[in-house]
Amino acid sequence: MDSYKLVGIALTLLGGALWGLSGTSAQFIQQARGVTPEWLLVSRLIIAGIITILWAYLKYKKQSLAVFSQPRDIVKMMIFGIFGVALCQYSYFRSIFYAGAGIATVLQYLAPAMIVVYMFIRYRKLPSKGEMLSVVLATVGTFIIALQGTWNFSAIDEVVLFWGLLSAVAVAIYSMQPVSLLRTYGTLPILGWAMLGGGIVAWFLWWPTSIPGTWDMYTYLAYFAIVILGTVVSFNAYLEGVRRIGAVQGTVLSSIEPISAAILGWALLGNHFLPSDYVGFILILITIFILAREKGK
Repeated sequence: MDSYKLVGIALTLLGGALWGLSGTSAQFIQQARGVTPEWLLVSRLIIAGIITILWAYLKYKKQSLAVFSQPRDIVKMMIFGIFGVALCQYSYFRSIFYAGAGIATVLQYLAPAMIVVYMFIRYRKLPSKGEMLSVVLATVGTFIIALQGTWNFSAIDEVVLFWGLLSAVAVAIYSMQPVSLLRTYGTLPILGWAMLGGGIVAWFLWWPTSIPGTWDMYTYLAYFAIVILGTVVSFNAYLEGVRRIGAVQGTVLSSIEPISAAILGWALLGNHFLPSDYVGFILILITIFILAREKGK
């Protein structure tokens, strides 16, 4: 396997692991400290967007503004910012608010199956055997974890299911929709402007005027993990990985996120797991090795 795609795989895994940390931190900051999902979304996107834009300007100078020379690309970038980044994060925070990071995280990983179905309907493009097997295993593993050892779908709260599936749709959007923009303008400028644009739209929707919740050292640490590690670093790492290895492979590899969230939830928040959870984790991990082996060939 060439080093270009190896780096892509590593970046995608890093993005997924940091999202797991972000999810665990979001569960803590909402359930234990009373911070609302709306305020968390607005502040996260605007702060992370500004940081990423400054980073892009230091790296690319005026080229970081190049996307604004093409009106069609501006529209594409705003679609990415609103229906990809912002919608994904808000629906994810909502899922965490109702059910915790574990179920919210695994529900997101129906996205690979959604991408494969979309690719078939839109382009009549069938996945490779490795991609199909990886998507099936990741999807089965996700359902095993979400159903908590039963085959009773009523065990999942309908509100949680709605926000979780909406989050999966948004993951599919931001995994596919911005690829051409990323290749043309680079990861940093597109992600930075998309986050800032999505954050401004969210601000106009909810008009947060005060900072909710109880703030202490642990709240600030969790917020840092959400905004910097779980947004600036993770999204840049993941989208750069997708640019190198493609949407389906990137989404499947990032399914290390629920494993990261599970381990951190157990270590930091005392979350407990059923034997079926471990089966789901193993199935998701297997997809990573299958995909890496296929890319090696």
